[in-house]
Amino acid sequence: MISISFKPGGESGQVEEGTTILAAAEQLGVTISAPCGGRGRCGRCRVIALKGCAPPTQAENDLLTGEELRNSVRLACEATLVEDAQVILPSDSRTVKGKILADDAREEITLNPNVSGSAIELAHPSLADQRSDFERVADGLGVPANELVIHRDALAQLPTVLRANDFHVGVVRVGGVISAIRPPGEQPCCLGAAVDIGTTTVVAYLVDLRSGETIATASELNPQARHGHDLISRIEFVQSAATGLEDMRRLIVDLINRLLAEAAADAGVMRRDVHEVSVVGNTCMHHLFLGLDPRNLAQAPYIPVTREPVELSAEEAGLAINRAGNVYCLPVIAGFVGADTVGVLLMSRIAERDHPTLAIDIGTNGEVMLWANGRLLTASCAAGPAFEGGEIRHGVRAADGAIERVWLKNGSLGYATIGGTRPSGICGSGIFDIVAALLDSGAADSTGRFATHEAAQGLTEEMTTRLRGEGPQREFVLVEGGGAGNGEITFTQKDLREVQLAKGAVRAAVELLCAEAGIAGDEIEEVLLAGAFGNYIDRRSALRMGLLPPVPLDRIRGIGNAAGAGALAALLSVDERERAAQLSRSAEHLELMANPHFQLVFADSMMFPEAT
Repeated sequence: MISISFKPGGESGQVEEGTTILAAAEQLGVTISAPCGGRGRCGRCRVIALKGCAPPTQAENDLLTGEELRNSVRLACEATLVEDAQVILPSDSRTVKGKILADDAREEITLNPNVSGSAIELAHPSLADQRSDFERVADGLGVPANELVIHRDALAQLPTVLRANDFHVGVVRVGGVISAIRPPGEQPCCLGAAVDIGTTTVVAYLVDLRSGETIATASELNPQARHGHDLISRIEFVQSAATGLEDMRRLIVDLINRLLAEAAADAGVMRRDVHEVSVVGNTCMHHLFLGLDPRNLAQAPYIPVTREPVELSAEEAGLAINRAGNVYCLPVIAGFVGADTVGVLLMSRIAERDHPTLAIDIGTNGEVMLWANGRLLTASCAAGPAFEGGEIRHGVRAADGAIERVWLKNGSLGYATIGGTRPSGICGSGIFDIVAALLDSGAADSTGRFATHEAAQGLTEEMTTRLRGEGPQREFVLVEGGGAGNGEITFTQKDLREVQLAKGAVRAAVELLCAEAGIAGDEIEEVLLAGAFGNYIDRRSALRMGLLPPVPLDRIRGIGNAAGAGALAALLSVDERERAAQLSRSAEHLELMANPHFQLVFADSMMFPEAT
């Protein structure tokens, strides 16, 4: 066994010789960002290993510079331990909380939760009235005892609580099951939680089910990202590791429990009073949470285990709420169109509009929804991580220091960072803006190629001086000497190509859905952008990139975290659950890869619009 310690956190322990630094970190509860899932491809899991490692691997020699290797920089997924080691984690290799959208985007809905509370006053037992305590409660609720179900925990509480409160009690029911017997004055006694399991982030909303009010919110990055930032990497981990599925399930269950504990502490309530949890997530996240094998999602014809709503007990789910509690997972539509999309459909009321409406939820996986001519069409596209900073040389999550805004004014470039701090890289909204600025200035053309030295002579002096390099190595200097590690922040030709691929995939999905519905893109009268992108990206930048059809700017609006709001709606109303089930059944899924026109449309969609 080998001893290893991590700084600056101070975590330490023993692992077997030959373990990689990444695997050792995981064993000790230290999270290192590894976008490629630890396969030695991305070069983003840089650490400083002061001693204790085997010589660099071929992947390290390819991805690290000679100077980095001389300064003990290693890739955590490649460097293996051969003796006691000390490892320093640079700030850009640690997974940190980011700027996460955790707002409540729901519309007004009729409050009709599956959880209800009743205060009842019961007659005292006597020799003349020897009904059991349970029969007495059943009578107080107006339900025959043989039709009423009570959880064992509530049954065990019953005699003590009844007599301690002079037979005045509060009864909490989840569906038709009594989940708790409480003193009548305890408030609040009816709580629920809605959870949005994203590939990148997880958000939990704690709700008072009597009023419908969200009383606390907690969010954190999804720890499954240590096994890859994309869904396919996570599915590959499940397949390759003997306990992969259980490991992935435990990561997300433990996180949800932490978020619920944090939210309960913030609200000053107890988790035992949380009686129901509703859950949304893409189909892969849905399967991993439920412990369902996701391998068939990664190969044609991309079949999920189930598309129906799933209900299970809190104990089965592993959630630390009231033990009699219920967990409700919204239905999914297809292998890569999940319950989060159903949440967007539900809260946008897209199928109730009288005009063609497009909705897009962009993340590592993009979901596109179109309501037109009485049909509800859906598709998914592998947008990849580029829009979230992945595969971008200086791409970062949306946290303090990330460049979130870039603008061009009078030929000069400006930028702003989250928190107003020193720039550390470029996050998604900043990537949209810089691409728009490059196109507007002429520094990049419609094919996605940076201006050559000759063509650059027609640019402003500032834009010309920011361009450097040749061919595939051409790049644009966004920040001179002010970035992470006091270095430059650049946007490269490869970065621009990654954005082209991502935006091409989304736009191709839009075009093919429009063709299926028999409408042109400019006939869309409303474009709804869900999630963080809907709130943070500049609509003009999205149009300038060609991500969206050429519609007037005022037709585009953000609708917030509609997926999370859909989970809230299902928590607050059983009627909304039925509406969600109907939407999932009526939605038509278009498998893009099966469309004979996909490759041609995708190639066309990669082009940027000409300057106007």
